[in-house]
Amino acid sequence: GIEYEYDLYQRLAPGIQLEEVNRLAQEWLTEDNRVVLVSAPVKEGIELPTEAELLALFEVVKAMDIEPYEDAVANVPLIARVPPPAEIASEEEIGEVGVTIWKLANGATVILKPTDFQDDEIVFVGVSPGGTSLAPDESYIPAATAARLIFEGGVGEFTLVNLEKVLAGKNVGVRPFIQELTEGVSGQASPKDIETLFQLTYLYFTEPRFDSTAFLAYKSWVDGVLKNQSADPQGVFRDTVRVTMAQHHLRARPFTSELLDEMDLHASYAFYRDRFADASDFTFVFVGSFDVDSIRLLIQTYLGSLPATGREETWRDIGMDPPVGVVEKVVRKGLEPKSQTEIIFTGPIDDDREARYVLRAMSEALQLRLRETLREALGGTYSVSVGASASREPESEYSLRIAFGAAPDRVDELVDVVFEHIDSLSASGPSASELARVRETQRRGRETALKENGFWASQLISAARYGTDFRDILTYEQLMDGLTAEKIQQAAQRYLRLDNYVRLTLFPEDRN
Repeated sequence: GIEYEYDLYQRLAPGIQLEEVNRLAQEWLTEDNRVVLVSAPVKEGIELPTEAELLALFEVVKAMDIEPYEDAVANVPLIARVPPPAEIASEEEIGEVGVTIWKLANGATVILKPTDFQDDEIVFVGVSPGGTSLAPDESYIPAATAARLIFEGGVGEFTLVNLEKVLAGKNVGVRPFIQELTEGVSGQASPKDIETLFQLTYLYFTEPRFDSTAFLAYKSWVDGVLKNQSADPQGVFRDTVRVTMAQHHLRARPFTSELLDEMDLHASYAFYRDRFADASDFTFVFVGSFDVDSIRLLIQTYLGSLPATGREETWRDIGMDPPVGVVEKVVRKGLEPKSQTEIIFTGPIDDDREARYVLRAMSEALQLRLRETLREALGGTYSVSVGASASREPESEYSLRIAFGAAPDRVDELVDVVFEHIDSLSASGPSASELARVRETQRRGRETALKENGFWASQLISAARYGTDFRDILTYEQLMDGLTAEKIQQAAQRYLRLDNYVRLTLFPEDRN
């Protein structure tokens, strides 16, 4: 059991000496007990090394004079000069949800929710509107890869490798991101390493590294991945789904070697610096094991001192819309006798909390039916998933996706069954037992979520982003209490439109 394992490690780990580990390496890593395996893609033009060539490599290494490894990372602080703390312009408390809101002098908003769910976890996210939508189409690839390139490059004086060494032994992680409509940072830390979390956040705003070596290494790694990507049936299928649902929008192009050539470290660095140049429109949320007063000075110091220009901006609608009408496509790739099918419904939805909730409830009722029929009764698939989501920006739209794998010769049969259940749900709604199961599943999920720091962080940042009342987070049960079979039926009629969906199926190449 885990408790016994923990006790065992606590007792034994401190007594393990370096000499013991080195002795084991000498005793175990010998020439008479090794197996050498070679893994390579099945592809024309690839020459595999012979057994003699592989053994010769070991002899070459054995003859080398290899010096013991020395860690060259200096024991220096992450931030050489800690910035002075800034003022908190205003404070507000919302007691019903246990939330404190601070407005900093630089315009940034900080939302704090202390919890006792886990005594060693603090999660955070900071978000600002804009994202890659603000980049012109010709600069999309540098914009889309900017956050990853900065992460690969490190911060301040530290490369990513050296940064990982400096952070060794600490339970902390911070990562920048730039999505279509937003940019920001996210991460987590244990309470004892919380200042390191703030320092990393500060550095990702103020001192991102321009690292050409990391850029070339990352580009080379991506190129290696792309060389075999075209042979992966699932990858080709995913690309087809994405391109089809975006109507071949420029920004939905599959990543290829041609797109790799569009990567530009200078353009990426400039775009990243612009996105993180103004903290005045950022909202930061912290949830977890901390005390508001104990975190105050850290927030004033590292977030209050972030640069701010006070610019007013928001995201831009890039016009990437799903297709209208019925679209059916077949992808033929691979040799294995298996297929993958996705049926996707999209369209407008009211920007209304209950509408989004009933959409998800309807998708859960449909999944119950399809799982019992396609998997349990017909034995046609190992799993079938139904997922629904509703976006509010740039437009209020929904997407409901049905996905399952099956033998190629059973695809049409199972697709027919899917549409039979769609017809039935639209005509009669769910049964009383199905409605009860949906409610019970939702209640169990809700009870678990309310005790998770990550759930609260996402809910609070969403409420702040869309300007809704934080107290609404606690009234979700009212939506569940008001769920009826009639509402699910009406949602099926409205969102599962038989004149507006996309069906895509992956078949092996040799199927006629």
